[in-house]
Amino acid sequence: MKKEKAKSLLFTAVLMAIGLLIFKFLPMSIYGDAILFDASMHITIASFILYTIYLFIDKNKEWRVPYFIFCLGILTIISLQRIIDNAHNDIGLLMGFLLSVISIMIPNWKEIKDKIEF
Repeated sequence: MKKEKAKSLLFTAVLMAIGLLIFKFLPMSIYGDAILFDASMHITIASFILYTIYLFIDKNKEWRVPYFIFCLGILTIISLQRIIDNAHNDIGLLMGFLLSVISIMIPNWKEIKDKIEF
């Protein structure tokens, strides 16, 4: 099980890095460093760190809800700081968040697909 989590973590990191290259650094190279709609690397890295920590507390189901609330608080604080700092707009923050969610979902799709119903 530890190998599977390590592979998932590595694959998530690779997907996030590729996503940042495409949605952050490529637009910055085209439009300049002062753009606001590039994907937020702060949100992506924070999400990766929070996901890594989540892998360690995954066994304790009592900690899941408080941990998700903690994660929401952290990502909200980072988002507000990036907006106040005028480093990103809502599009950039949303792109960083979506990049993080998709990068976490893809390696874990086998577990997630059974829990999602339309």
